[in-house]
Amino acid sequence: MIPKIVPPLTDLAVLVTRPEPQCGVLCAEIERLGGVAAALPAIVIRPLESAPVEDFDLIVFVSVNAVEHGARLVRKTARTRIAAIGRATAAALAAANLPADIVPEAGFDSEALLARPELAHTPSMRAAIIRGEGGRELLRETLLARGATVEMREVYRRERPNIDPPRLAQIESYWEEDGFDVVTLTSVQTLQHLQEMLSQRGRELLCTTPLLVASRRIADAALAAGLQGDVLLARGADDASMIGALAQWRTRART
Repeated sequence: MIPKIVPPLTDLAVLVTRPEPQCGVLCAEIERLGGVAAALPAIVIRPLESAPVEDFDLIVFVSVNAVEHGARLVRKTARTRIAAIGRATAAALAAANLPADIVPEAGFDSEALLARPELAHTPSMRAAIIRGEGGRELLRETLLARGATVEMREVYRRERPNIDPPRLAQIESYWEEDGFDVVTLTSVQTLQHLQEMLSQRGRELLCTTPLLVASRRIADAALAAGLQGDVLLARGADDASMIGALAQWRTRART
């Protein structure tokens, strides 16, 4: 008899908190693989006006959202190199016909990008960093220390969404009665916003629910916030890495 193939995320209930439209895409993939997904975006992205990005030796994109809102500003020359902070950002750049020349071999943060040998010594380099408002300063400060001239282009703002109270009540009711197996967190700000959006009961449920996080920084922030659930660390914030971590976790739970 041919064995029945069980989808890798069968019956796994996931609360997805990443911003739209990425939230809907990840929910659809979870459900395609047999899981149950509920969307609760904890960040909304607002575009900002910014000056053109031209006459730079290096242009760094720090996120997929930076590509979405900043790629149109770029005027690339023959000497310009494009850097992506990770694989998901590199894929977004390729889709925007702006392929990345420098991508971390592993990881998707400033530290991983700065470890690339191309950025080890940057005297007289003119660099632009395309990012969201209020991002980390490590990349800028390190490139300055290595001799580069650095300009920032902030092309979007992260805000906490306004959630419809009946929708929140529906999600928290499901959480309490059937239970989410895991909550996704793709940034520290997502965690902060989620805690602010939830009711007191919701925050209590979050405290003990396993978390799927996209970096060690997020895991550390969850620990500092007093969350006590298991923490699953994905290799990156892209959907493939998040789904892979969920599938591995689900497989271990069945054995």
